[in-house]
Amino acid sequence: MNNKKKKSANEMTPGDIFHPGEHLKDEIDARGISQQELADKTELSKSEISSIVHGRRNITPPIALKLEMVLKVSAEFWMNLQIKYEIDLLKRKYKLSLAKTNLTPAKKAKLGKTH
Repeated sequence: MNNKKKKSANEMTPGDIFHPGEHLKDEIDARGISQQELADKTELSKSEISSIVHGRRNITPPIALKLEMVLKVSAEFWMNLQIKYEIDLLKRKYKLSLAKTNLTPAKKAKLGKTH
């Protein structure tokens, strides 16, 4: 019998964190267009598109709107991916910093729960 207590969604720390650029890469690959073509259509530079695809640049609201106009995928979708990515990074950072403290395991468990 498994005695492990199941964690609620609020207690979970994301294992894999995906930058929205990975989703953008999947989208342009699925459509068979190049980064240069997307750059031309969005009036962004190829280096900006490349930076997003490689996770070095975030999707901002103006970029999300341009992606919506060109790819017909809502700006809210792109912004939700960006926000989720940033929150997941902060959760991981918080959990890692908490793990490095000298607190008792019980105190760490209490602080580790997000509300």
